[in-house]
Amino acid sequence: MSLLVLVPTTLERQGLHAARTLRVPLLLCGMGPVEAALGAAGHLGAGGFRRCLLVGLAGTRDPARAPVGSLVFASAVRNEAVGCGQAQGFRGLEAMAIAGEHPAPDLLPLELPRSVEGRAPLPACVAGTVAAASASPEEAAARFALHPDVVIEEMEGHAVAQACRRAGVAFSMLRAVSNRAGDRDRARWDVAGALATLAAALPGQLELLA
Repeated sequence: MSLLVLVPTTLERQGLHAARTLRVPLLLCGMGPVEAALGAAGHLGAGGFRRCLLVGLAGTRDPARAPVGSLVFASAVRNEAVGCGQAQGFRGLEAMAIAGEHPAPDLLPLELPRSVEGRAPLPACVAGTVAAASASPEEAAARFALHPDVVIEEMEGHAVAQACRRAGVAFSMLRAVSNRAGDRDRARWDVAGALATLAAALPGQLELLA
C-alpha cells in the first residue's frame, strides 16, 4: 500500500468506520503531539508508503472561514505546542534560537490534493498544533491574535508532519470542524455530524490523493 491513512483517536476511527464508505484501513497514531509523532513513526517504519494522510476533528478559531461542520485541508501546519510562554507571549522553537540547535521550522507547508476538472477542491487553511487545546474563548482569541494565519486548532498535525518529513513521505491533513476552539462544553460540539461529513467526503478525497 502506498497511502498511509492515520487517525488520532478510537472515537474518530469508529465514527468514520460506522459510515461503511471506506475501503482503506484507518490506523491509530495517538492523541497529542508526542503520541502522534511516535505512532506515525512506527507506522512509517514499516516502509512502502509514499504519502500519508491524517484525518480527524478540529476546533475553529475563525468560524467565518472554517465554520462548524465544514471540512478543511491544511495548507500548512504551525507548531504551537513546543516553545516558551503562553497565548500572546508564546514563542516557538525557531524564535527561542537556542545556540547550535536546528529544530524543524515552526511552520511546515503541506501537500494539497491535485485538482481534478469538474470537482471543486475543499477549502484549505493553516492549522495550529497545540499540546493543550484552548481552555476558553479568550485563550483561543489570544492564540489567534498571535498567529492570525492559524484558522483551525488540532493536536497532532505538526508532529506527524515531522515524522513524515524525516521518512521522506509526502504528508496531507484533512480535518472536520466539530466545535469552536476554546468552547469546552461538549454539549455544543457536533462530533457526530463532523465525522459523518468527513466519512462521506473521504473516499473522493482519497482518489484525489492517489
